[in-house]
Amino acid sequence: MRLKIEDIMFWILIALIVGIAIWKLIGSPTDTASLISLALFVAGSEVIIWKSIFRIDKNTAVGFAKIKGELNNINYKLNEINDKLGKK
Repeated sequence: MRLKIEDIMFWILIALIVGIAIWKLIGSPTDTASLISLALFVAGSEVIIWKSIFRIDKNTAVGFAKIKGELNNINYKLNEINDKLGKK
């Protein structure tokens, strides 16, 4: 499986969230700076997750459209066979 740039960015953002949380536990950054940083990193990771979900949804819809076309083709052929055999 190949890693995409979005996957790498997601894991970098998660690492930054964990890093800032640990850094905050030690007591180094101010409350405001750490909360702003955490909010930005969480928002960034959420955007990447939603983008991936929508891509999966789009691919699924395309797959179902292809299968629907194939099933309609099979149904048409079966109807032709039934017509030739005189069955309805």
